[in-house]
Amino acid sequence: MSEQKEQQPERIPVGQAIFDEVFLLFLASLVISFILYNVWGLLELLNVPMLK
Repeated sequence: MSEQKEQQPERIPVGQAIFDEVFLLFLASLVISFILYNVWGLLELLNVPMLK
């Protein structure tokens, strides 16, 4: 019975599996920075006073 437990591979936690994917982290950082800078830019444009 102990042999069956040794044969089964240990499950990797989901968080560790995500952090092990370097390209996934790179793409996530690009997407997050793109969204944040665009939202920040739009808010800045909306706060500019109208030209008379």
